[in-house]
Amino acid sequence: MSEQFAEAVRTRISFPPAGGAEVAQLAALVCTTPFVPFPLVRDVRLHAMPRSTLALEAQLCESGIVESTASDGFALHLRPRTVLREVLRATVPGESTVLVPGLREAMAPGLAFLSPLLRLEERIVWSYVTTEDFPTMADEELALVVHSVVRQRRLRILEWASGAFMRLPKEVLLGPSAWLLAQLCRSVGLPCPELPWPDGDFDRTLFRDAMALVPQTVVGIARDGSHLFVGPVSTERRIGIRVPATTPVSVRVVSEAQPQGEELIDVDQTVHTVACGREAVEIVTLDGRVVGLAQFERERPPEEWERSDLYDRLEEARETQRTLQAQVLSVSRGATGYVVRLVEEPNIHAFLPQSKAEFPKLSREGLGALLNGAILVKIDVVDRNSQAVMVRRVRALQSRGNLMVGQRYRGQVVAKDVHGVLVSLNDAAGVAQPEYEPLLGKLYTNRLLPINGWESKLRSARSYPLDVGDELDVVVQNIGTNNRQIRLKMAEEQPGAARHGAIGLGDRMVGSVRQKLYNGIRFDLHDWAAASTPGREPLPSELTAFVLNTELSWEGRWFFGGGDAREHPLQQGDRSEFVVTGFHPATGEVLASIKRLTDDPGDAAVRQLRTGTEAFGVVLRRRGRTWRVRLEPWSLVVILTAHRDMEGRLRKGVRVRMRIEFVDTQERKVRASLLSIPEETSSDENPPHQRP
Repeated sequence: MSEQFAEAVRTRISFPPAGGAEVAQLAALVCTTPFVPFPLVRDVRLHAMPRSTLALEAQLCESGIVESTASDGFALHLRPRTVLREVLRATVPGESTVLVPGLREAMAPGLAFLSPLLRLEERIVWSYVTTEDFPTMADEELALVVHSVVRQRRLRILEWASGAFMRLPKEVLLGPSAWLLAQLCRSVGLPCPELPWPDGDFDRTLFRDAMALVPQTVVGIARDGSHLFVGPVSTERRIGIRVPATTPVSVRVVSEAQPQGEELIDVDQTVHTVACGREAVEIVTLDGRVVGLAQFERERPPEEWERSDLYDRLEEARETQRTLQAQVLSVSRGATGYVVRLVEEPNIHAFLPQSKAEFPKLSREGLGALLNGAILVKIDVVDRNSQAVMVRRVRALQSRGNLMVGQRYRGQVVAKDVHGVLVSLNDAAGVAQPEYEPLLGKLYTNRLLPINGWESKLRSARSYPLDVGDELDVVVQNIGTNNRQIRLKMAEEQPGAARHGAIGLGDRMVGSVRQKLYNGIRFDLHDWAAASTPGREPLPSELTAFVLNTELSWEGRWFFGGGDAREHPLQQGDRSEFVVTGFHPATGEVLASIKRLTDDPGDAAVRQLRTGTEAFGVVLRRRGRTWRVRLEPWSLVVILTAHRDMEGRLRKGVRVRMRIEFVDTQERKVRASLLSIPEETSSDENPPHQRP
């Protein structure tokens, strides 16, 4: 890189000041990555600026273009980082690599310190600053992310995507995959930019799969014999069709005049007119549903007659209070109820209020696992004008059978979520299970037996090593009025806790990955059990070991239980060594740890902390008037206090600067006070080990 180019970079970064041409030059060479590991800076400096010294790296870290630093790297301010990328982009395509031959190869070892998602983000930016065909490359990379989110249900990736939207150049966000990611982020409540509808062709199969995670909205249609009108529901467009609530909302109209289809954009805000006469028309939504409008000769189109007959049937069901079968689709926005589909009238989506549902508190995933979507309802309200239908649930099971408070019973796990585990007790109660409702008891998180690596105060029941289908012994604590709420606790002694021969705590074992779950990895011990060892009792052939995600690594996202074990590098069939930490009290499975093969880095770090020093950390959760903050290195927890003026800005994932107030090296207790929250910093600007 020439001195003239380096000086031009320094000149364009007017605020904050770069501190010198050499500093600006080094920053330009590493600006493609959202987080810059120190080994990357070292490799790039030695390769591109061999005459420079280590002092140049220190000047860069202390310059105004660096937003924040951590123990393993730093991040550049958004504005100078954007300018640096624009300067590189403004050069002749490929010239930025010619200016420093071999730069990309020199960067490879340092980029390996980034998480896979941050490496993907860096590849997209590198393509942006070095090639003309960056839109194609960016769309292909982001399409792989959409596949992972949609088809593997790795929803935590959307937390990275939400932050990446704020860091990536706007030019790479114009493709269909970026638009899809934005819709998925919005569907789970994560911030994202308003992206325009993507131009050109796109993979409609991927769009259809992604729309399964997007909530629905309603748009109105009408025909007058010469045109089809599509727009917001009104008195002129009384017939509503459900479409994915994207931004913008889009449908495709296929007719004899337009066999390939005409794309209508923003149909929830603007009325669109399509010339189709009285011919048959198909309206195709992004989720693949096809609404067919038949050819007609009469004055009124047939869909208007069908709509009138449909609401006549619904009114008749409401007046006679006929019991209908329904399918639960999702939790409504704001979690005030549920959206259900009437089986007899599949085109009708009704609203089931929470007060009329009498369901245990469940997440969307838990609800589907519990009822498999099937319930019985009666119609309470039919509103023809707004096309709204409200229902109430009819409970199919009223008897509690043989269940008595204080007695011990055998149950089966049918669902689990953050708050607890739902257990089916039909067999124990001697009650035949109807198709629509098992007899359920709720086992709350604080009633689960503790195990190594899992604490009810810090973890949720979703991460507890009990799977749907597992059996366990429970004790009935309370049975509510009309058997609506049955509270349970886990029995202290479980018959599933079988003996395991000579296996003891602290033993080292080797197993192969059998299954990867959200809350951990299950290992097969068949080979280890079959090995002949003098003096050792043989192990059961089906014995397995389970490593919780908190026991995978000392790294923060695993140690604090925020990491999805399905994202761990170990793959099915891989062999790994681990340490036995206990046995599951219900299933008898061996509980193990991989991280305990090495010493806890937090033990050494806490001994180095001194009162009055400053440190950085990431907020975990609130506890009364204090916050739990994870401190670098990530196996340390700090209790943080803050002034009331700053409390409103603290939330999970925010990076904070603190002053250490108290250190107890024996108990590993650390207290600190809040100094500041770095500006323009969010959970998405954190180092790679803070990624989901």
